[in-house]
Parts: sequence; structure tokens; C-alpha cells
Amino acid sequence: MPRLSVNSINLNYELEGNGSVVVFINGLTMDVNGWYFQVQEFSKRHRVLRYDCRGQGKSDKPDMEYPQIMHAEDLKNLMDKLDIEKAHLVGLSNGGMIAQHFALNFPHKVGALVLVDTCSYIDTLLASIIAIWIKGTQLGGSEFRYDITIPFIFSEDFIKKNKEALVEMKKMSSEINPPNAIINLANGCLKHNTNDRLSEIKAPTLIIVGEEDILIPMKYSKLLNDGIKGSRLVIMKGSGHVPSIEKPEEFNRIVLNFLREYNFIET
Repeated sequence: MPRLSVNSINLNYELEGNGSVVVFINGLTMDVNGWYFQVQEFSKRHRVLRYDCRGQGKSDKPDMEYPQIMHAEDLKNLMDKLDIEKAHLVGLSNGGMIAQHFALNFPHKVGALVLVDTCSYIDTLLASIIAIWIKGTQLGGSEFRYDITIPFIFSEDFIKKNKEALVEMKKMSSEINPPNAIINLANGCLKHNTNDRLSEIKAPTLIIVGEEDILIPMKYSKLLNDGIKGSRLVIMKGSGHVPSIEKPEEFNRIVLNFLREYNFIET
């Protein structure tokens, strides 16, 4: 996988397909492989950019907190280096937080915005959950952190039907997520707050939430929907926090149909 020097660090990325660009922005401990079920379908109509944020996957992991505005600046510079003037953004969870900051700070570079199971600010409840994850990582390392997050991430039905796959995912996640990087990502996440600026987001916006999301429940998506003028809210039944993995065919159809309405021609 190629890497580019951005803001004094190296970011791992994958770019494939043709057409207007769609950038997939990872959740907190994802890497580019977390969008496996999207690549084939989206690359039929778009250039698909997946990348690991700093602290993730095969990108550099400097020992510092990574606030969302820093991630947004990293993405802006990555796009500039790849000669991408404008892109649709699809951000999951922490990636959706990054996408909000990107849309606010670099609006000219955004086509349409898709915010998936995310929120506009970290309130007391979310901060408490993140604090537990940080403490769990400090005490038990990456594998223990994975174990305590699973009930928050996936729906009960998905967990029942995918026990073997989750064991493999645990192995891969632990390999790419050293404890210090998880803690730095999580501490950066705690700083997120766009709640008072949502009305400034002008990009056409689709908000997707899993009906059974325990980590960032539906009320947070409704706040985004209320704050971003003209945005649409889609509730995916039977899905937890990661509908792109739990129900990829439905997720792909919903997002591709939305992007088709707001496509643009690359110059």
C-alpha cells in the first residue's frame, strides 16, 4: 500500500476506480480494510480513496493526541498531494466527526457529506464510555480493549452469527492498534464539538444511523439532522454501530443513490 508524507507524518492510503472521488474516513480503531465491502461497488462509479488517519493502521503513530481538526488538516493535505480538488466524504463514528470538521474548515473541497453513526459533540455519557475504553487499554492492552468495545459496536444478532469472524477481527485489530495509539486517538476524540456550528455546514448531507447502535444512539443523529439544514436521516433497521459491515448491500445502495444526486465532474 502506498504512503505519502503529510504534515510531517506518513499516511497509508488506497486509491482506485474512476469518476468523482469518494473518501471513506475510518472509525476510531479501523483501518482501510474496514471498508472492504464498499470498495468493489463504489469503484464502479467513483474513485475511492481510503486512508488510515494518523494513529491508525499502517500510518504513522506519533505520541500525541489527535484531535479531529488535525485529522481534517491531514486529509486536506493528502487530497492536495493526490491532486484531488473535491470529494464526497463518508465518515463513520470518529470518521464522521472528522468529516464535520473538514466540511466546516474546507467547504470548497466537499461535494456531498455522509455521516454514519456519529455525533456533533462528546457529552457526559460518551465521554464516560471513552474513558472506560482508555482505562481498559491501559490495564489490559489492545485485546482487552477490543473485548469491552464489541457489545457497543455490533448488534446482538450480528454478534451471535459472526463469532468466528469476530475472533479474527480481534486478532487483526490488536495487531494494528497498539495501546498508545488507541489512547491518543481516544483522547483526541474527547475534544470533538461542532454542535454550535452545524448550521454552517452547507454540503448536501445524509445522516445514517443503525437502529440498534448502543455506542452513539439515534438521538445524536437526530441532533445532527436538526442542526444541518436540509439534511436527510436514514435509520437502518437491525444494525448496530457499523452498518457498512453489518448490512453492506443496503448501506451501499443508500449511499450510492444519495451521491448520484449530487455528483460532480472532476476538472
